[in-house]
Amino acid sequence: MLRVAWRSHRRCGGRPGPPRPPQAATGLGPRIEATLQLHDALISTHAALQLTLELPGRGWPWRQPQRRWLRQATRSIATRLVEQLRALEVPLAAPTRPVAVAVTAGSAPLEDRPTKPVGATPEQAALVASLRTRYPLTVQHFLAMGALDHLERVARLERGWERIMRGEYDPAVHQLAPGLEADRGYDFELIYAGGGLGLLHATVMAACHGRRVMVFDRGEVGCAHREWNISRSELQALVDTGVVSWEELAPVIMREYHGGTLRFHNRHSHSHSDGANPASFWLPEVLNLALDAGALLRLMRRKLEAAGGVILSGRRFRTVRASAQGPLAIEVELERLGSAVPERYSARLLLDGMGSTSPLALLRHKGRPFAGVCPTVGTVAAGFVEGPGLHEVDPSRGDILVSVADAQRGEQLIWEGFPGREREMTVYVFYYATVDPDGHQLPARGLRPDAPRYSLLDLYEQYFLLLPSYKQPGPHFQHIRPVYGYIPARHSLRRQEVPLLRGVLPVGDSAAQQSPLTFCGFGAHVRNLRRTTALLEHALQRDLLEPEHLAQITTFQANVALHWVFSRFMHPWDQADDINWLQNLFVDVLHELGRERATRLFRDQMRWSDFVLMLLGIYRRWPRVWPVAWEVLGPVDLARWVRDYAHFSLESVRAGTARAGGPVLERAVEALADRLSPAAGLTVRATYAEWRAMGWV
Repeated sequence: MLRVAWRSHRRCGGRPGPPRPPQAATGLGPRIEATLQLHDALISTHAALQLTLELPGRGWPWRQPQRRWLRQATRSIATRLVEQLRALEVPLAAPTRPVAVAVTAGSAPLEDRPTKPVGATPEQAALVASLRTRYPLTVQHFLAMGALDHLERVARLERGWERIMRGEYDPAVHQLAPGLEADRGYDFELIYAGGGLGLLHATVMAACHGRRVMVFDRGEVGCAHREWNISRSELQALVDTGVVSWEELAPVIMREYHGGTLRFHNRHSHSHSDGANPASFWLPEVLNLALDAGALLRLMRRKLEAAGGVILSGRRFRTVRASAQGPLAIEVELERLGSAVPERYSARLLLDGMGSTSPLALLRHKGRPFAGVCPTVGTVAAGFVEGPGLHEVDPSRGDILVSVADAQRGEQLIWEGFPGREREMTVYVFYYATVDPDGHQLPARGLRPDAPRYSLLDLYEQYFLLLPSYKQPGPHFQHIRPVYGYIPARHSLRRQEVPLLRGVLPVGDSAAQQSPLTFCGFGAHVRNLRRTTALLEHALQRDLLEPEHLAQITTFQANVALHWVFSRFMHPWDQADDINWLQNLFVDVLHELGRERATRLFRDQMRWSDFVLMLLGIYRRWPRVWPVAWEVLGPVDLARWVRDYAHFSLESVRAGTARAGGPVLERAVEALADRLSPAAGLTVRATYAEWRAMGWV
């Protein structure tokens, strides 16, 4: 997409004369400025080219009318150019709109001729051919966006989740090597697998703590396939690490708007006897900062390289070997794509940032690493109808959680919409699913009976079909690039459900410790970045790298882990409107609690009093909540929730005591723990860091 903006203050006319030597700009003479903004769907980036030409000296008085005429002329030309560009044929949201593709010569009718995507590799062409019949809208729009690389990634992610559903994992990806010794020297201190969220962590460790770091990725290190939203106060946590300033983040911030809305569908004819009025709730400082994820990662990559870090793109992870005993050492074996020759690198620790389908996470959890997941798809799009209506886009506000219909085949589709650069908007659709590899619980099968469980491709087909029911596309609407992913979570009140693999520390989605309700992995990672990097530095300095020590270095929050019970009520338990009815009731409770408590909930800073008042508010409006909870959770999970609530309450009492004691008590406890053992000192610091992340101390 090309947008052209001209501003001109120069004399125009006459034939060009002989070339003149360059002269320094004085700031007094007439000038011409041009800005070209380019958008690339393939690598999810923006480029802005700015050119300024200035004539030295002052302008003559009679040039003023000429400048006025020239400004009008250039505006007219720019307007006509934009109209011509918009007149170019682009695929609209309507599924019947054809997509221009190259066709082979022949006498067969057009619809019967074999088609081959322009510029596609043989593998991509084969993928398109295999998906075109089952997912016609998805293939059509990915072709129009020029995003076949993304289509390959979506298919690869889906295959990974199919392996999870079958309980498959590769035991060879982690090995204990008795002959691996730490005293032979390391190529690096820290190796990061995955160039997404882990890149932020790696940059802080290299730039702020001086660690020798290497980051590798199967694709391009620093390439994002989701956009990120956060609040300014939460993003301050990234600035507080010292790795970046607000001035450096300014180009990364696409838009800051007033806030976001919670709104849920109400068909007014539900059969529930307990009435709940349809309502919406306004949150002014939640997810109201839209970030260019690709630009942020590129900024972090530049800072990492400036700090001496090493970037290796196009490397597939094979295995990691860890010393069986003694001081920890690891050796990572990689395969360069297109070459069968292995590459081996040694370090003190491997940080696993390979995402929700990480082979190391699968091995650690024996093929069943997650309890819940949000399959999420969407696009960055432009050209929606703007206005104040529910189906129109208001660039000054976002949609945090919105539903426009009741559940279909066990899925309650939830929409999110966040304004971005200029008239762009990032739109997601997702649903909450309880991961059940045996298939005994909710089907999570999409609109079609034969759709695979948790399928991103099937969800994309629904997205392109149903998007107009959420926001109305305008006459110049177009999809720019796709955004997608599986956002996993675990349902536990322990920092680590199972022991860590020796020599491996999970970060980001592979750790899956964000809220099972809000599923904001980026926000959780950034809020806890200073916490996890400081604790890791403390552990490295004291050689506390055994699995029981590294288990303290996590983004786990006791108040967030308790959210799993809420996510279980995001599945219809009786009727199609169950979720919307309950969420309208929940919004009414939020109005009663007030905006401050609601904001803490969506920022993962919920307090014990917030949780209790929320439950009481729901119970007053819906006394049948406990019988329904028995039906939804079952006796085992209901007893588990009671146990988790008791643990949460105890943690609240401990944090309250620490808050009352203040910094004096904290220093005294740390000093006592350090005298006991280095491991005890790490545990105390990790506990206080968790309380700070929750806003409890």
